[in-house]
Amino acid sequence: MHEKMDRIQNASGIPGRWFVDEVADGSQGYPILFIHGIHASSDTWIRENDLQEFTRKYGHQAAFIDLHPNEDMWKNGQLLKEKLSELYDYFKRKVVVVGHSKGGIDVQTALVHYDARPYVERVITLSSPHHGSELADLAYSKWAGWLTDALKSKNNAVFSLQTGYMKSFRSQTDELERAKATPFYTFGGTGWGGMNSALYWGGLYLSRFGQSDGAVLVTSSRLPYGIEVGVQDWSHTTIKEGGEIFPYLKDLLTEQVHEVSYATMSGLAYEGETSVLHRGGVFAGVGVESFSVEEEVEKISVDWISDQQATTYELISPDGQVYKQFMVTEDATGFFPGAYHHSIIISKPLLGEWEMRAYNSQSEKYMLSILFHTGNSKAWNQFAGDGESLMGPWNAHDKPVKKTYTIHHIPTKSGNKNQTTLITSEDLSSLPLAEFEEGVHNITIDIEGETHEGNEFQRTIIQTVYVDGKGNIY
Repeated sequence: MHEKMDRIQNASGIPGRWFVDEVADGSQGYPILFIHGIHASSDTWIRENDLQEFTRKYGHQAAFIDLHPNEDMWKNGQLLKEKLSELYDYFKRKVVVVGHSKGGIDVQTALVHYDARPYVERVITLSSPHHGSELADLAYSKWAGWLTDALKSKNNAVFSLQTGYMKSFRSQTDELERAKATPFYTFGGTGWGGMNSALYWGGLYLSRFGQSDGAVLVTSSRLPYGIEVGVQDWSHTTIKEGGEIFPYLKDLLTEQVHEVSYATMSGLAYEGETSVLHRGGVFAGVGVESFSVEEEVEKISVDWISDQQATTYELISPDGQVYKQFMVTEDATGFFPGAYHHSIIISKPLLGEWEMRAYNSQSEKYMLSILFHTGNSKAWNQFAGDGESLMGPWNAHDKPVKKTYTIHHIPTKSGNKNQTTLITSEDLSSLPLAEFEEGVHNITIDIEGETHEGNEFQRTIIQTVYVDGKGNIY
């Protein structure tokens, strides 16, 4: 349904409503449809952005739409097909679509799987997770369960962005000729700010896998048949702001795209290897988690993510020193909406057992994440994010390593609700994963052992695989 901009106060956020900025004269290029991402609405373009200043300044007619913020690309793609047809009837011509984050996947689904191609001239995606996000894998993992259940963030949108699910989606999409019929232009970001940034923790976690904007990896923002316009020091928030992105968008909004103003391809300083340990649960009164720090660890980043903001926290070192200065930020990744990060970084941490304590008279659900920074050490490469292998030995120290696999199987036909759990110490290669009902296997591997010097260590690895109805594994 088409609404005027002056009615936006009451209509924003209703799936299927779209708005036209009637102030702009529309004298330049194609009309532009802006599509929001996960757990967002058209407000991300209108109230929380300076984008309209630029569309009006350059004479572009802009339209904004609200999709389901918590649904997968199939439901939103079907809805978009219907609304793109309405927009075509309204403007009497095709539109250029700009999709932020999951919005880029939603529009590709509409084009390729619901035949909306006659209504769209080209698509521009701003840090869209075309290959999923490791943060979605984390949200459905073993240790995040208490927190994400409390946040009610386990929904079809997050489920569909798990990397295993998106491998299946890409195989269903990229092999089709019609996937290449509409030009795609992509942007990615590498900025996630300092410790006071709402995207800092997301960027830190994802740094194990590569460059990111705090929510989506640069590699995930790319399409094999798309044209990458630029990768710059944008965060997942700033990449959609008018002042940041419009100088690069304007050349893509004309009748013909002749020459694109490419953004600088920025690099990311190498920060050495990182690995992670996750824990989680629920407590009332005092919550306690302990973890070990072994040799070669140069720095630890501790992040207690919870559904509470005002809890008191303490990190206690092996020699009894108490750290209380935690940075508090609200999550902005889109995968843990409503959660708060309580973070602290310790350089040159002491070897031995550390303890994290939380004090809250109310019930608190949480996930604790500890990132271990080990410089250039090759001894810990098996715990690094990039290229993590589910079948790897994790035995570089030639000492016994205990591995516990927790496999959550979530069938797609159950509406992602009828989860079954398998806990085993057997190697995954011996498990008949392909014989399960079609759906996602979210796999958490808890690892513990001793180093050559006799120091204890613990780590966590999370990955997802998708099994289709024919037993194919992605």
